[in-house]
Amino acid sequence: MRPRAQASHGRGFGAQAAVYDEVRPGYPTAALDLTGPDWQGLRVCDLGAGTGILSRTLIGRGCDVVAVDPDPAALERNPAPSRIGTAEDTGLASADFDLVTVAQAWHWFDEEAAATEICRILRPGGRLLILINQLDVRIDWVLRLSRIMHAGDVYRPQYRPQPGEGLRLTDRSLVEFTTPIGVDGIVDLARTRSYWLRSNETTRARVETNLREYFRDEHPVTGAIELPYMCLAYLLERT
Repeated sequence: MRPRAQASHGRGFGAQAAVYDEVRPGYPTAALDLTGPDWQGLRVCDLGAGTGILSRTLIGRGCDVVAVDPDPAALERNPAPSRIGTAEDTGLASADFDLVTVAQAWHWFDEEAAATEICRILRPGGRLLILINQLDVRIDWVLRLSRIMHAGDVYRPQYRPQPGEGLRLTDRSLVEFTTPIGVDGIVDLARTRSYWLRSNETTRARVETNLREYFRDEHPVTGAIELPYMCLAYLLERT
């Protein structure tokens, strides 16, 4: 997919902003701690910040946060000072940030162009933290679930971001975690996926039916289940 077409698919999450906030998981502490324990006072650009799932955590850790996203509907729910922009053109001042965070958005970017812009807005020695929460598709029933909902969870633990010149990978981690959710919540989770957002009502109805039948017939559950995730975290430094 060309970067422009790819990016366009990542600009519709505001249509399900409230549901997104309710069912998408936050980011585990162990992944955030890849940058070290001292966050107080850091000047942070949360890039592709959306509704603010990570922005809220950064504010809670004492960071001075600016949220950037191309979707104004998503940013309406973000508590941080925000501006409309893209990873390739943030519109922010040069050398103004200690840290850039990218949570659940790196796959929407043109990596090379985004890396150039991130290097521009980072101060010397500044860092980039990429966080990717995804269903733990190493588990057979979760892999089946992800395929039914067209979750797009394609990353494996071997994955490494390839931003090109200007950024060097210095550390990484994989953090396993679970989040409690019921079948209705899993259907809502599917509603926050780009596949659902760009599909017609017939396709959406088929996905919902398939999900409910899966948990009724193939993987029966009652009440909430612990849905397995893994968070892939990557720390890069401006060179």
